[in-house]
Amino acid sequence: MEKPAFLSRICPVCSSKPPAQAAIQSEVTAESLDFDALVPCWNGFFKDKVFFSYVRCGGCGLLYAPTFFNGPQLEQLYGQMPPNMAEVPMKALRRTQHGYFEALKSCSDLDGGFIEVGPDIGLFTENCVREGRYNEYWLFEPNREVLPALSKIVEGHKYHVIHDMFGFSHVLDHAASAAVMIHVLDHLLDPVATLSELRQKLKPGARLLLVTHDESSLLRRLVGWRWPAFCLQHPQIYSPQSMRKLLEAAGFEVLERRKTVNFFEIGFLLKHLLWAFGIKAQSVPSFGRFTLGLKLGNMLTIATPKPGRHHV
Repeated sequence: MEKPAFLSRICPVCSSKPPAQAAIQSEVTAESLDFDALVPCWNGFFKDKVFFSYVRCGGCGLLYAPTFFNGPQLEQLYGQMPPNMAEVPMKALRRTQHGYFEALKSCSDLDGGFIEVGPDIGLFTENCVREGRYNEYWLFEPNREVLPALSKIVEGHKYHVIHDMFGFSHVLDHAASAAVMIHVLDHLLDPVATLSELRQKLKPGARLLLVTHDESSLLRRLVGWRWPAFCLQHPQIYSPQSMRKLLEAAGFEVLERRKTVNFFEIGFLLKHLLWAFGIKAQSVPSFGRFTLGLKLGNMLTIATPKPGRHHV
């Protein structure tokens, strides 16, 4: 039986046809290999880079892969992934997530209903429980192994852990005052449809907080196609301009955008930097496991539903 082919895509934001010329590609492109050959390349950072070639949309400027994995292939690949950022110490992860939370805190009353898509083990949500006054939580997380950790964080509150990543039908329209998606949009095949459905669940004046990679960042320009965010897991990567186009297409207005501070151990950063410049170091000094916060090519965007778009 013939295996299903890779997916062919038009621009997921403005539906323009892809240009013929690739803008970013690896030395060996993913589209030149078959699915079985790509499975070992899916997990982990430190290995030879292979990814689907990205093109620059002539209509909206989005950088996206016109050839990508199809739905069943993605289900298989995500089903065998280890925990998110398992190689980064928990202390560093918590500091990074608290920084994201401070951005939401600065523009929101932290009350009403709360939605998070892809909370993983709940490092962002625990800030909301500790400092917020939310009366109901909807947590959309397909990884059933993290259910005990998530449930413990929201224990004593009204909550729902929904294993369908985009099962927004579980939420009443206009029920939530805040929604959060941290490094989720980079992974979606149809981000406009997902955000449009999510918008229906938000109250007027609600806040949507998004964290994504920024393909216009200085780091990306310095290391070129070896930038870590160019990988098999990202069908598209945004810039501030293409993020604004995406949110407008989904019925949102951008309120704020800022560079994020991410915390990593120095040894981990050094190893990434060496690999980004083609030096395949397998081990580096630990530097006493010292943690450093840097702005390393991610962006945080805060948006709100456009008035009059709730009953489309």
